[in-house]
Amino acid sequence: MNSARNADEADKLRKLVSTLAEFGKRALQVDDVGALLQQSTRLVSDAINVDLVKVLELLPDRKTMLVRAGINWDPGVVGHATIPALDGSSAGYALRTGEPVITENVATETRFEIPMLLTRHGVKSTVNVIIRGEHGPFGVLEVDSRQLRSFGQDDIDFLQNYANLLASAIERAKDHADLAERVERERTLRHELQHRINNMLTTIRAVATRTLARSQSLDEFANSFDSRLAAIARTHALLSETEPSAIRLREVLARELSAHGAVEGQNLTQRGPELHISTNQAKALSMAFHELATNAVKHGALSVDNGRIDVSWEIVSQADQLRIRWRESGVTIEGEPVRRGLGSDILERAIPKMLDGKFERTLHHDGIECVIVMSLEPGRSDELPFQSDFGSGKH
Repeated sequence: MNSARNADEADKLRKLVSTLAEFGKRALQVDDVGALLQQSTRLVSDAINVDLVKVLELLPDRKTMLVRAGINWDPGVVGHATIPALDGSSAGYALRTGEPVITENVATETRFEIPMLLTRHGVKSTVNVIIRGEHGPFGVLEVDSRQLRSFGQDDIDFLQNYANLLASAIERAKDHADLAERVERERTLRHELQHRINNMLTTIRAVATRTLARSQSLDEFANSFDSRLAAIARTHALLSETEPSAIRLREVLARELSAHGAVEGQNLTQRGPELHISTNQAKALSMAFHELATNAVKHGALSVDNGRIDVSWEIVSQADQLRIRWRESGVTIEGEPVRRGLGSDILERAIPKMLDGKFERTLHHDGIECVIVMSLEPGRSDELPFQSDFGSGKH
């Protein structure tokens, strides 16, 4: 009789050890935490011959546990059902103490409240063991028997060892997921960097070609191209310092105007609500402000001692648009310029296309007034309209 019992015990131990070994092997092959947990419940169910097994994950509120994985539970339980993570439950007590909690008879249990989830499934005996984690417990591994069951020390040791293996596997899967995410983020950043570099080089080439075509001398070309190149550099410096989706309109304007000698409170006034714009809008507006400021230095408000620039912006809520008004004063305007340059192309052709809006210019007797109306949504294109002229012979 004893020999038969010893043989049964030996077979049971071999099965438990085999299950631990099998799970250890599978844990190295599975990177999906959800799939790993689901596999673990099935292996435990087979190993100790208990049909109901679940993994409870401690939620961020630290007061609730979610049935993250499980086997043989009614539909709608796994992934949805929750139980309290407090000392009033056996799972919560195991979570707090770190020790296995055994209830051999649910009907006579007085230490804890039995969740309705267990009574609804006819559970009579339970064991809860903690699943530890590197930064705090992950949750609890729980086995629930529909028959009265006296769990031996071998069962308890197996479940705790299994939970420890499970904790290590979860950490490994999380680390692998984090690494994969970092690799993908690095790949995305490299792609974005390359995209920005290509766009910048294409823009520089377009500006150089068009500036040369409109210049009367090499000196004029050198001065014009250098100033426009500096404007592009200022914009990209701003983009590198700021979150791509959080560029302040006021900052774009201030950088360009300060580079041309405009000083707030002296010859410059800026008025408008705090507003963030997209990277494409920042690039387009920076070019527009550069051309307007350059013109102000040559012929407008920044070319005379008493000149002033007033820039204001407002949101036109009915049309979901932004309206920017540039008004110069203190200078005498004698009429339209005889020669139109690249600046006019940028303001009248590039800006409306890039900003999905329009540009209007009005000459007053004391200075120019320009209005840019643009959609609050991101612009339609990174490209300048004249970038497509390359290879076509157009200038």
